[in-house]
Amino acid sequence: MKPQYCKWQTQRRCAPDQKNIMGRYHWILVKGCSRLRLTYQIRYLGEAAEKEKAHFLITIPKGCRVSPELRQFVKEHQYTTLKRTDRG
Repeated sequence: MKPQYCKWQTQRRCAPDQKNIMGRYHWILVKGCSRLRLTYQIRYLGEAAEKEKAHFLITIPKGCRVSPELRQFVKEHQYTTLKRTDRG
């Protein structure tokens, strides 16, 4: 059964910023924010990477605060990691 959508309703989609880096299967998502929460995009990509056994890397600035829900999500999903970088 196909879901009924009006003309202004569309199905949600997400894509990482980069895929397939250096011969290994990696997904990279770059976020430039002061606080990061567990959003639909991060949850969807993390679970999709887990299914495909791809390493999912979320790159954030060093001063970014991470929500407790996102920390728990990263602990539960072995293919998802957070990386803090300088913006220099």
